[in-house]
Amino acid sequence: MVKFITFDLYGTLVDWRTSIKNALDFIKPGMVDDFFKIEYEYIKNLNNFEPYSNILKNVLRDLLKKYKINFDDDYEYLLLRMFAKSQFFPDSLYGLLKLKNKFKLGIISNTENSIIKVTLYGLEDLFNFIVTAEDTGYYKPKIDAFKKAFELRNIPIDEVLHVSSYPKYDLEPAEKLGIKNIMLDRYGYSWPRKIKKLDEILSIFS
Repeated sequence: MVKFITFDLYGTLVDWRTSIKNALDFIKPGMVDDFFKIEYEYIKNLNNFEPYSNILKNVLRDLLKKYKINFDDDYEYLLLRMFAKSQFFPDSLYGLLKLKNKFKLGIISNTENSIIKVTLYGLEDLFNFIVTAEDTGYYKPKIDAFKKAFELRNIPIDEVLHVSSYPKYDLEPAEKLGIKNIMLDRYGYSWPRKIKKLDEILSIFS
């Protein structure tokens, strides 16, 4: 029986792709796809925690080096602030309001606490708990990111449904742990269980 629904935040509930694209396009149009490839490889290969703000800076350095653009500290500021200010998708807000009446809602996010406070400012009441990589010491797709998150909140994994738009970051490790999961289909990835809008979860449990 599902009592808790956990969410990936960036890219699933909020539109980080548009925020990051707009920041990068200011520097040089057409770099966003390479940014996300570099970011995933960086995260995947991390063995020790480091603040996500540092990760963004290092990924940006590698990206600009690839395009032979000189790094500017103000580019880092621009990217970090626009990322932190990523806007919620409309169906996310609507769906969270509906789901909150029936489930306890949480976030498991690849970020640090100071950043997520900016993103969720004024909307913290939608969630019963928020766990970041800073809290767990691990980044998804490391399985320990999920294990530690649920240990910290004393939540049995058999009572959880995890929702994400990303198979590699979230759904594959959740599946390995036996956590119920579903993909919120924003980017056309392949996954056996999909919804198009967040409130569609209600029909699954009706």
